[in-house]
Amino acid sequence: MNLLLTGGSVSREVSAYAGGGINIKCRYEDEYKDKPKSFCKMGTHQWCFNGITTKLNSEWSHDGRFSIQDNRSAGFFSVFIRELITEDTGTYACAVVVSDEIQIYTVVKLKVTENLSYEKSISKTVHVGGDLNISCKYPESLRSDPKFLCKTRLQRAACSYKESVKESRKYVNEGKFSLYDDRETQMLTVSIRNVTEQDSGEYWCGAEAAWTSDHGYKVYFTQIDLTVNDPRDTVSASVPTKFSLTSLPTSSSLLCTPTSPERGFPASTVITVSVILLLLLTGIIFLIVILHKRRRTQSPGTMTPTYRETNGDYENDPNVLHFQSKQMTNQTDSVYQSLNPNTNQSDSVYQSLNPNTNQSDSVYQSLKC
Repeated sequence: MNLLLTGGSVSREVSAYAGGGINIKCRYEDEYKDKPKSFCKMGTHQWCFNGITTKLNSEWSHDGRFSIQDNRSAGFFSVFIRELITEDTGTYACAVVVSDEIQIYTVVKLKVTENLSYEKSISKTVHVGGDLNISCKYPESLRSDPKFLCKTRLQRAACSYKESVKESRKYVNEGKFSLYDDRETQMLTVSIRNVTEQDSGEYWCGAEAAWTSDHGYKVYFTQIDLTVNDPRDTVSASVPTKFSLTSLPTSSSLLCTPTSPERGFPASTVITVSVILLLLLTGIIFLIVILHKRRRTQSPGTMTPTYRETNGDYENDPNVLHFQSKQMTNQTDSVYQSLNPNTNQSDSVYQSLNPNTNQSDSVYQSLKC
């Protein structure tokens, strides 16, 4: 927009701080209520550039960091500038478009300064149902101005609130919100009780600089990003998958299978009980093997195979008697035995099947022929 400006009889100064925001009130006469309004930066020779114009339906109009809205019923339009930088310092015009070439305007001299004495941004996280206290330190120049807390809407321009604290060291309550301004320490304290997830969002601590006058403005000095979490969602997401020990009777092996979390039993308890059961099972198996081995060692170890012929030719043969005696000597008791008479069975791993031996206690069995 490059239009020639006329007028300029009214001039005022406004101050704001880098990183914050400002809301400037531009008053106009009632006769211009239905005329378009604009806000622009003035150059040399009274030319206006980089301007933004209101919409006819009183909605916010946006252009980068600048937003504008016409409040026709109140007789003024608002200009909101966010994320201020020192380069925004300059002379601006609140203008009413009378014709294609002429605008009636008032001059606004904006000064943006850098101030490192306070936090420009604060992030807070709280659980549903909790209480929250936030302290916003403000610059010395805003000490005597009323303070407020507002929440931005989707337009990022309408930062609404109902109450402001106008006196030092006095609480002002607005629903679940409470404001307390200590002007001696330059600290605005905001308290929020019983927060809900709907309280999440962007807030601003601000001050009203002669806002009730025709040329007032609001300064936003500290941004607050509030996140409200439901602790039940956090617990559900952090519960680990538990494992149970399943025993297979055919091979006495243990398998770990995932199971769904059970309420009331922590994972450490389930794991401890499973390990104890595993140790008990191992001990029982080991005890059975030891007892079985002792019983086999103490029982008589004689096996006398009988070779009888119908004709009786070999009953008294000395060679046969010698064979029987030798076989009886080599049949030592062991857990695992073989039918082969020439094999020493004391170190055998698997027990061979003897038709005349009771095999009920064998774990693994094989047949040697």
